[in-house]
Amino acid sequence: MMARKAKHAGPPDLAAEGWWDRLPGRTRHGIAVAVLLIVALGFYGPVVFSGLSLIGGDTVNWRAMAEYVIEYEERTGERALWAPNAFAGMPAYMISYEDVVPQIDVIPTLLRDVVWPVSHFFFLLVGTYLLVFFLTENRLAGVMGAVAFGLTTYLAVILVAGHNSKFITLCYSPWLALAFAYVLRNPKLLSALLFAIAVGVNLRAGHVQITYYLTFLLGVWWVVELVGAFRRKEWKPMATATGYLVLGSVLGLLLVAQPYLAQFEYKQFTIRGTEGSAASGLDWSYAMGWSQGVGELITLIAADAFGGASPGYWGPKAFTQGTHYVGATVFFLAIVAVWRVRRNVVLAFAVGAGLMTLFSLGSHFELLNRFMYAYFPLFNAFRVPETWLSAVAFALAVLGAFGLHAVGTDTSEKGGKAVYAAAGGVAAILLFFWLVPGALFDFDRPNEAAQVTQQLLAENPDVSPDDPRVRSSVEAYLEEQRASRIETFQTDMLRSLIFVFLAAVSILLFRKGNLPRWAMQAAIVLLVVVDLWGVGRRYFNDDHLVRAGEVEDRIATYDFDEFINQREEAAGGMGRFRVLSLETGSPFQNARPSYHYESIGGYHGAKLRLIQEYIDELFVDPATGGPNENALDLLNTRYVIARGALPGTEVVYQSEQTGMYVLENPDALPRAFLVGEIEMADGPEAAYERLRGADFDPRRTAVLYESVDIDPVPIDSSSTARVDMVSYAPDEIVLDAETDAPRLLILSEMFYPAGWDATVDGEDAPIYRANHLLRAVPVPEGSHRVELRFDPSSHRIGVRISAVSTVFVYGLTLGLLGFQWYRRRRKDDGNAQHDE
Repeated sequence: MMARKAKHAGPPDLAAEGWWDRLPGRTRHGIAVAVLLIVALGFYGPVVFSGLSLIGGDTVNWRAMAEYVIEYEERTGERALWAPNAFAGMPAYMISYEDVVPQIDVIPTLLRDVVWPVSHFFFLLVGTYLLVFFLTENRLAGVMGAVAFGLTTYLAVILVAGHNSKFITLCYSPWLALAFAYVLRNPKLLSALLFAIAVGVNLRAGHVQITYYLTFLLGVWWVVELVGAFRRKEWKPMATATGYLVLGSVLGLLLVAQPYLAQFEYKQFTIRGTEGSAASGLDWSYAMGWSQGVGELITLIAADAFGGASPGYWGPKAFTQGTHYVGATVFFLAIVAVWRVRRNVVLAFAVGAGLMTLFSLGSHFELLNRFMYAYFPLFNAFRVPETWLSAVAFALAVLGAFGLHAVGTDTSEKGGKAVYAAAGGVAAILLFFWLVPGALFDFDRPNEAAQVTQQLLAENPDVSPDDPRVRSSVEAYLEEQRASRIETFQTDMLRSLIFVFLAAVSILLFRKGNLPRWAMQAAIVLLVVVDLWGVGRRYFNDDHLVRAGEVEDRIATYDFDEFINQREEAAGGMGRFRVLSLETGSPFQNARPSYHYESIGGYHGAKLRLIQEYIDELFVDPATGGPNENALDLLNTRYVIARGALPGTEVVYQSEQTGMYVLENPDALPRAFLVGEIEMADGPEAAYERLRGADFDPRRTAVLYESVDIDPVPIDSSSTARVDMVSYAPDEIVLDAETDAPRLLILSEMFYPAGWDATVDGEDAPIYRANHLLRAVPVPEGSHRVELRFDPSSHRIGVRISAVSTVFVYGLTLGLLGFQWYRRRRKDDGNAQHDE
């Protein structure tokens, strides 16, 4: 009787409240946030609790580049705006430029020294959770969205690489999306102010590329909402929301006038802009470097399908430190959301994710990306197109959360079919590639055979390239690699297939009434955590942690560094000479020397265009393939670190540690000197040719592009022309010049017109560009005090604008919040009196 009665009972009440639903809302919020805190502390616990440090390569490079600026502040209490230790000098805006005006982001920043990276990662989790809850009112969906985005592989990868500003910007991104959504739903002044604060915080994180990607996604969202308003003929609310979004954007930009006013000015003089215009962008080939391969998109659901990080990676990129894995479970739930949830935000995130995925293909999808590169604002300002996938991961995490919400609320037959079809479709793809891995992939790295052959011949110089043994060895090696790659490929396909199966079983049990809704959703949250946690640990683990407590401990110091530092001290300290280090690879991709002394090299993604032109046009001697002697002389390069002798130099030291030689260049020009002859160049090409010439003597002659206001007299043996350095600091150079005739004072300092000013005996003097990249100041006959100071108005004005706007925005926000609280309290008190 009991069995027969159960058999004929109606369908289970899937919407019935369970244990979780009966808890007070605040309690559920507290549990959700506590779970997120446990996830944050658990995943990054090795950094927080082990006493080890997470110090990526880019962090070490940054610390080396920032050394002179940091040391100067420790010594004087003043923050230098010019960094003289890298690339013969450059503005410090993109090296070490702290925000002067405090804003709300100081809270995680203060925690950074104690619990990095949890200090910011927890903000990411909570921000994503609140965004999803705001959109769905489903707390467990919010937790799923938070862990889906927070544990996506890319975040662990960039932390290990030391891309801290990118990581921090991604951590603040959900809050910007939340503020955007809040304005759309509540178009009021307070909403606009909160949006402004979110814009400011996101930009102050310091990675505009990530902010740009998120802004594109929000722009798609705005367009979808606009179209929806047009179709419903509800213009007024959308127009009001748009107005407040514009107001919030303007106020947000004012909040970050410092640092971005100076950085925007700086951009036009770098390889990312054209002098006189900040609108130009990167060269196509440079911008499209590290485009995501079309086939590589499979790594979104099967992490190491392409071998994971280099050297195991076999895809089309030169190398990679990891993949953009979002998880097959999250992916199929995102499909469910797109299929079943009829909401503008879902459509917007689906369209945005699709477009950004195509953008990530870069040069592999030129039809679209050439157009975007040429016509879409700022699209050509950024490189590494695969970075678009970081925003795709965010979109998929939110869509996956919507999918989980739909699974728990859409209990219709169509809803069930959508779930099983989505899960089955993803599972079918995974199963197919597990069974037939070679259907679409050859498991060969581009040009791998040629590279292996070249390496083999280099190791065996007596063997002919036509020797059959060479081909046999290469083929054997490649076959071994293919077998290993196929195994990895199939392993991750099967792994993802298992997680999809377990998620589908959880949903099936829920739909049959055997599992409460909260338990089903909690089970899927757990599956997502286990899945992404496991893959993330491949890239973030104890192997990437070091015992060094300070970044400086990771910067190597050799005996030849101490030798050069002793020579610098004997010469009078900073500003006496520069160093070229050929110790490893390109000197212009090596930041280590810039930590120890003033270098003509360094490491930076936005070098000044003048130094890049120096590298491309002047540095290399075509006849020898080594450094051009004139090029070294021009930049006051007194010492060269090399593995052997170079023409025109003398060995003065050999390192016992490394075997490296320190070579002295006796012809290096002083940091400042006088010349009596001027030659005019019609343009850069003519200047390059003259400066490279063996008959050019930079001690006597300067090449200029414009006429000067003096008629210099040549220097001969009877001339009295000398320059003494009185003092040298990053932002100030003081010289005493004595000359028996009008002459041109040349400074072996990078020409930068946006901030450097000169005076001669206290009177303003012009600064000309000499020898293509150096500064020149005309000096009349007699003894004179020449001073150069770096005090860019863009910095001063930016600080003032940021300070005023911060007081206004934060003050008005606090005032409005206080007024709302006061009104609510009065209302509650009135209701209480009425009840009495």
